[in-house]
Amino acid sequence: VSPDAGETVAGPFTMRFHRVTHSIPDGVAVAIDTPAGTILHSGDFKLDQTPLDGRVTDLAGISEEGRRGVHLFLSDSTNAEDSGSVPSEREVGPVLEDIFRKARGRIVTACFSSHVHRVQQICDAARAVGRKVAFLGRSMNQNMAVAGELGYLALPEADVVPLEAIKGMAPDSVVVVSTGSQGEPMSALSLMAAHENKWVKLQPGDTVVLSSSKIPGNETSINRTIDGLYRTGADVFHVPHAAVHVSGHGAGEELQTMLNLVRPRWFIPVHGEVRHLLHHARLAEEVGVPREHILICEDGDVVDVKADRVWISGQVEAGVTYVDGLGIGDVGEAVLRDRRKLAGDGFAIVVVTVDRHTGAILGGPEIIQRGFVYDEEGGEILEEGRHRVELRLKETAAEGVSDPGVLKDHIRKTLAKHFFETTKRKPVIVPVIMEV
Repeated sequence: VSPDAGETVAGPFTMRFHRVTHSIPDGVAVAIDTPAGTILHSGDFKLDQTPLDGRVTDLAGISEEGRRGVHLFLSDSTNAEDSGSVPSEREVGPVLEDIFRKARGRIVTACFSSHVHRVQQICDAARAVGRKVAFLGRSMNQNMAVAGELGYLALPEADVVPLEAIKGMAPDSVVVVSTGSQGEPMSALSLMAAHENKWVKLQPGDTVVLSSSKIPGNETSINRTIDGLYRTGADVFHVPHAAVHVSGHGAGEELQTMLNLVRPRWFIPVHGEVRHLLHHARLAEEVGVPREHILICEDGDVVDVKADRVWISGQVEAGVTYVDGLGIGDVGEAVLRDRRKLAGDGFAIVVVTVDRHTGAILGGPEIIQRGFVYDEEGGEILEEGRHRVELRLKETAAEGVSDPGVLKDHIRKTLAKHFFETTKRKPVIVPVIMEV
């Protein structure tokens, strides 16, 4: 929806859109008129006074919403822990250009494929030092193609080279703009760090720039990728050691400015971990929002909005949806628990043939294991287990027991006890009874 769309009607709701500055083009805050009052959602925003595209946050329009009366305000909390304001996106460009001028080998710069303004500055820096640009990663190629078509990315075609061409080019003549800044498994940058990328083989003297922040929860994978990049011998630039990134989310002073413009009756901080939400709530209190009018919500909370109050009325199921093959959301906790157990302790399959009438052993038992013990070292453990199962089944046969379910239960208990006594492990035990 264009920020200049004016009012849009959808069902019983009237909506207005106000431009906000963020790391993606054309971000908007949305005001929704409801029977209970106006709900305003800030979207992701920062108050950049000199944005790269010249389109500043529509403070006048947002202030007008506040003058008309905002019943409930939901606002971005990502940088609520940080004081002051976030630097302008324009501050990154000169830093990138300085790094590029000093680089002697190939340059690889990683950032979010949605951050068109950052890619623009990377391309500007590359052109300033006489290098061509190559895009690496499906989402990067797709997003930049769309951005070019819409006029958001100013990059002459003559300055772009296909990825296949870089192998025949001098290393100091190209900048590769890549995905994978969050250390995603199998991403272009992660494969470079593991020396397994098809297109880029990093060498000592190359330069890698991670022009992004660490999203909470991704620290381990990002650090692993950075370590791998250092091992290639490349020079690696990343925050906080180099000013190669500024956030697209406003800090404390900007959040309070927005709160003062909106002056909401009720407030829900959104977009962040619980600590970010709580910090944002404190900022709201400092500018005059009553504590009892601030709700801290988590995923799945149901919020009821009425003209006289706003409250959490219940919860719905929310969280990760597992996609497994053709199934979506059909992998339950029991299946996941079994998979974790298999991964942790391995499994043992016990195959035995018995007389269907008497339960007497006619063949086996044989034990087949994977991920439990090393065959050569665990041979004695497995042989002793086989012997114990055989004795237990002979006892049950003597008692006249032939029910397969009972026999399987005896096998599981016998082997589980033996394996735990000898290894302190609890592999998954799968008895297979063949009746003749």
